[in-house]
Amino acid sequence: MSSRSGYELLLTDKFVDDLQRLAADARRDSGKVFLRQQVLRQIEQLSSGSTDGHHALGYEAGKGDLRDCVVGYVQSDPEQKADYRLVFREIGPGAPGELPRRELLAIKPRHGSNNIYAHVCARLNRHPADRQPGLDRFGDRPADSGGSKASRQAELDTKRAIAHAWTGQQPLVSSRPLTLSAGRPRSYAEASGRPRAGPRTSSGPPRPINARPGPTGWPTRHTQSRA
Repeated sequence: MSSRSGYELLLTDKFVDDLQRLAADARRDSGKVFLRQQVLRQIEQLSSGSTDGHHALGYEAGKGDLRDCVVGYVQSDPEQKADYRLVFREIGPGAPGELPRRELLAIKPRHGSNNIYAHVCARLNRHPADRQPGLDRFGDRPADSGGSKASRQAELDTKRAIAHAWTGQQPLVSSRPLTLSAGRPRSYAEASGRPRAGPRTSSGPPRPINARPGPTGWPTRHTQSRA
């Protein structure tokens, strides 16, 4: 076990696109600054371990099987309820003595036909109508944000332990470590040392391409998103 505390954060390229869009929106519209600040704050909290997210996700037909995922709530308006969601996965250390990892998958609006859960399924190569056989180890409770804070935390703790023990819980090939500098996340390009193109601007639904099966037992006939 690592003597250090906290988590190593991994960012997928699609999550970086989400962050870049938020930054661009904040530059154009001062009313969007608060949302970006709240997202950065939650990223720092996920790194330090001061938050474990709001609740564990589950399976719901049409929304997909996300039983290995966790969702955090983010407000775009301090006077309104949280209307954005940040979804991540718990993953064990990459090697003995290293920190456990949290893979940040998406930050999107909660509602709408092209909402965050559609994007998360696509980014994980999962069809929204399918159950993932490999995720049965996480239990069979349907997706639900209800219950007391204590019961939600107990479920988060249980599923995190399962994820850390499962060798099949591996990050996406696009994921790269995020470096926190003076308490602030650095850019993906800076952290990974790789140049990146500017963010895509399409706001349409996820577009499928061919994909290969993963350790969750996802069928080969289904598709992955480019969005």
